[in-house]
Amino acid sequence: MNALESRVRVTAARNGVAVLFIANALVFATIVTRYPELKDQFGLTELTFGLMVACGPVGSVVGSLLAGRLVARLGAVPVAVTSSAVLGGLLITAGFAGTPVLFATVLFAIGFGDATGDVGNNAHGLAIQRMLGRSIINGLHGAWSAGAIAGALLGALALQLSIPISVHLPVMGIGIIVGSLAALPLVRLRTPPMPAPETAGSHRHRRISAILIAACAIAAIGAFLEDVGSTWGGVYVVTETGAGAAEAAIPFAALMGALTLGRFASDALVDRIGAVGTVRLGAAAAFVGLLTAVLAPQTWVVAVGLGLLGLGIAPMIPLAMDAAERAPGLDPGTGLAAAATVMRVGLLAAPLVVGALAELTGLRLAIAACLLVPVAALLLAGRLRDPQPAATPRSADVGH
Repeated sequence: MNALESRVRVTAARNGVAVLFIANALVFATIVTRYPELKDQFGLTELTFGLMVACGPVGSVVGSLLAGRLVARLGAVPVAVTSSAVLGGLLITAGFAGTPVLFATVLFAIGFGDATGDVGNNAHGLAIQRMLGRSIINGLHGAWSAGAIAGALLGALALQLSIPISVHLPVMGIGIIVGSLAALPLVRLRTPPMPAPETAGSHRHRRISAILIAACAIAAIGAFLEDVGSTWGGVYVVTETGAGAAEAAIPFAALMGALTLGRFASDALVDRIGAVGTVRLGAAAAFVGLLTAVLAPQTWVVAVGLGLLGLGIAPMIPLAMDAAERAPGLDPGTGLAAAATVMRVGLLAAPLVVGALAELTGLRLAIAACLLVPVAALLLAGRLRDPQPAATPRSADVGH
C-alpha cells in the first residue's frame, strides 16, 4: 500500500469514528426529547423522575471506571463499535419499557454503554490523530455535538408528528445499529501503539501525575461550564432579564451552536498555536462570555455571552482527553477513562453547586461565582503539555 492509499485509508477511519461519535450523541438526544412525556406517562413526581433519570449518569460513572480496562484488554475498535451497537439495541428496548423501574434499568445500561463507547471512540480517534500527524479530536467531538443537535431536532419532529415512543426510539435504535456496523469496515485499522512510557526518576513521575490531574480537571471544567449554560441559561433569562417562555431556548441554542462550530474550528487552531495555547485562549473566551452573561441586561446579550462561553469551552474536553491519553506510565485507555469519569462528576456537580448557591445568593451571583472556573482552566492549561509532532502515516501502519 503506497503513501497515498495509506492516507486515504486513515482518513476513512477518521470518518468512521465520526459516525460512532454521532451515533453516541443520537442515543442521548433521542431519549431526552421524550423525558416530559415519560414523566407524565409513568405518573412520576419530580423526585421520582429525577431518581429515574439519575440512573443514566450513575451507569456512566460505573462504565467510565471499567472502560480503561476494557480498551486495554480488547482494543479500542471492538469496545467502540460494540458499545455503539449495544446502545442502539438498548434504545429499542427503551421504547418498550413499560415501567419506571425497567426504564431506569435501561438508562443505567445506556449510561454504562455511553461511557465505554466514549472511551473507545476517543482512544481510536486519538490513535488516528497520531497517524495523520494533525489534530482531529476536536472535530470528532464536533461531530458528537452535531449529532446531539440532529437528535434533538428529530425528536422535536417526532413529537410534532405525534409519533409514539414505541416507534420513535426503536426506529432510531435500528438506525444506530446499522450505522455502527457500517462504520466497522472503516475503523478497522491497525494503529501504532502509544510511545513507550518513560520511567526514569521520581521527578518524572511527579510531572506525569500533574499532566493527568490537569487533564482530568480541565475535562471536569469543560463539562461543568457546559452544564451551567445549558441547564441554567433559560432559567437565567426568565428570572434575571424578564424573558418570556418562548425566549428561554435562545441561550441554549446559542451555546450549543457555538460549541459545535468551535469544535470544528479548534483543530486548525491547535495545529497553529498548540493545545496549551488553544485551551488558554478558550478559557479567556469562556471567562469573557460568562462575565457578559452575568452583566447582561437583556436576553440577546446573555445569548451572545453564552455563545462566547460555548466557543471557549469547545476544545477543553477534547484536548483534556488527548492529554490524559498521552500521560505516560498508563495502559491504553486508562488516562482517558480517568478523564471521562471526572468529566461526568463535573456534569453531576454543576446543577447542584449552582442551585445551592442560587438558593443562598440569587442566580445572578451564583453564575458570577462560576467565573472562578475558567480562571482555573487558564491556570491549569500549561500542565497539559503539547504533544510531540507525529510522524506521517506509513503503509506499514495500516492494516489491509
